[in-house]
Amino acid sequence: MATVLGLIALAFTGGFLILIINKGTNLRSPAPKPIPALTPFDGKLVVKSIDDLRIANRKIVLCGVAFTKSQSMRSLVTEAMRRDYQGLALTCKPVGAGTPCDGNIGPKFRDAVVVQCLTSEGRDLAADLVEAGILCGQPAQAGSTYKACAQGS
Repeated sequence: MATVLGLIALAFTGGFLILIINKGTNLRSPAPKPIPALTPFDGKLVVKSIDDLRIANRKIVLCGVAFTKSQSMRSLVTEAMRRDYQGLALTCKPVGAGTPCDGNIGPKFRDAVVVQCLTSEGRDLAADLVEAGILCGQPAQAGSTYKACAQGS
């Protein structure tokens, strides 16, 4: 008799547990939020500083490159960038939409969209800035797409 009661109690406990998990609680994962479409956008470059670039009122970070020079050069480099690139018409595509950084970094960095920007002639802005000595390539982000600066530059 005790064995029968034990089996009944075990069956009741198991059934009750299944009922709670399936009906009475919300233990299932919530539906994932949809990922916004990664669509290119156009606009003119606004250089607030070397670390604050904007296109179409969006703060951007150029994928695969960074300002790694001495902090004492920051204002000089910002002025050169404004002089040579301010107002340049660009089309920018976010990481994940076919950039050299896809799969290596995310599409956002703090409050900025991480992008690759091309001029109307098809030139890559990041490549132009590396060639001009303003920014340095970051191989961890874009492989050998952009030339890295020598140590100490």
